[in-house]
Amino acid sequence: MKRKQFLIHSAALTAMAISGLAIQSELANAQETGADSSSKVIEEIVAVEAPIQRERTGPLGRTIETIGLTRQVSYADLDLSKRADVTELKKRIEATAKESCEKLEEMYPLPREPSRSSNIRSCVEEAVDSSTEAIEAAIAAAE
Repeated sequence: MKRKQFLIHSAALTAMAISGLAIQSELANAQETGADSSSKVIEEIVAVEAPIQRERTGPLGRTIETIGLTRQVSYADLDLSKRADVTELKKRIEATAKESCEKLEEMYPLPREPSRSSNIRSCVEEAVDSSTEAIEAAIAAAE
């Protein structure tokens, strides 16, 4: 009777091991496929870096620190060989830059806010400028 139980357990363990190998093989295939498809997605993203500067007074005196927020804008659904799609990408970048700068102003407000809109405007300009090189490269690759 013990020999029969041993054989049943051995058969069950063998079946589990084979199943495990099959699952592991499927996961490896999925990861390889995922890596190929995700590399395309990475190429279809532009980083928008929104910076703000804040003056701080500390034990060593006054310092100016730059705080930044980087967000990604996808253009995977756009054909950058078309003028309308390039315009759409620029609109997305502008909107993301504005949203990022407003969020930074909200998170790190100045003690006095006489020129909040001026701060946001210059932050947006810098954020849009930060993505210019990537946009130009993406357009050139699409042509």
